[in-house]
Amino acid sequence: MDRWLSSISSGLYPLWLIGANMIARLGGMLILVMIGHTYSESELGTYFGLLAMIGLAVTATQAGSGPLLIRLAQGRAFHSAALVLALRVLIAAISVLLITTTTSLPLGHYWPLVLIPLAAALAPDWIITAQTRFSRLGMIAVAGQTLGIAVAVWASLTQSLLALYMIAPAISLASLVLSTAFAFEAAPTQIAETVPTGKSAGFGLVGFTLLAGFVPNLDFVLLGTGNDALFLAQRIFLFCAGLIAAIASTLFAKQQTGKLRDVWLLAPMAIISGLLFLFPTSLVHLVYNAPSHDLINTLKAGAIWPILLAVLTRLILTLQENPTVRWIGWLCLATMATSAFGLPNLATSTDIMALIVFRMACLVLVLFACQKAMTKRRALA
Repeated sequence: MDRWLSSISSGLYPLWLIGANMIARLGGMLILVMIGHTYSESELGTYFGLLAMIGLAVTATQAGSGPLLIRLAQGRAFHSAALVLALRVLIAAISVLLITTTTSLPLGHYWPLVLIPLAAALAPDWIITAQTRFSRLGMIAVAGQTLGIAVAVWASLTQSLLALYMIAPAISLASLVLSTAFAFEAAPTQIAETVPTGKSAGFGLVGFTLLAGFVPNLDFVLLGTGNDALFLAQRIFLFCAGLIAAIASTLFAKQQTGKLRDVWLLAPMAIISGLLFLFPTSLVHLVYNAPSHDLINTLKAGAIWPILLAVLTRLILTLQENPTVRWIGWLCLATMATSAFGLPNLATSTDIMALIVFRMACLVLVLFACQKAMTKRRALA
């Protein structure tokens, strides 16, 4: 009996983080509903467009180095981790500088948002993940969303643009404070043992995780600038991206393989894709007040996006620590970024969303081919 319960417990460990992340994502949805029924579509479009740019900055700061820091912590290479942390701060500062110099709005309108990359650079949540203390990560997520909801209530009551732009920074700063407190507790859980990540594998790990982090924002920023409906739809897609990132982080830290990994990655996103395809109108009316037909059609055109993201994440988890394909993540990221500038400008958000889905499908096919080639090479060795 004990063995049976232990087996079930070991198979359900992601529920700690997934459950807490779902609470946090529902908090994010509640925030979206509150501001979606308070501010105009143009105000929200500008705000979400800036958030997408900030999301790219956070990815450059955190997503590429996060898994590497986890492996360094699990291998007790804290000197190397300190150097990576310093690099994160530098990247965050450069990102903030680029955003402030390329955005037409005065800094006084959106200055709270530039705090987010800096908070992401300093956050020691990677220590907690390396220790596989997922309940602590859940508490951080819930606490951050709780403060975000409080600020969103203030924004809804006052209709203040400053309050609107304070919501996301409040979540980031609360998460920074709480993760710092948990990371340096007096008697932390022992860090999980792992096989050390070599320099070659670490280089590939950063490339693949940067690719995974950039995908939810990259095409929206490069292809959809100025399209309010597209960025309003993206906020719903980012709910999926946040959930899949939490699941992937848990599976990575536990070094989970096999069918259990696929179930955790694919099943939730398959359900969400089905809901988006079958009930886009109902879903969008829950979030936004008087949404346009363009927004509804955009969501339906992107219904397959969540399951494609899940498949992409599954492929990245398989490939990212293999030194034989260390360049693939970097090459795919460079191709996705540069090829966007050669594409024609599309007028409607539905067409842009269809193009985004097509580009992600191509990326999935490329990584699938790499996985097949790697498997074949192993079989021949």
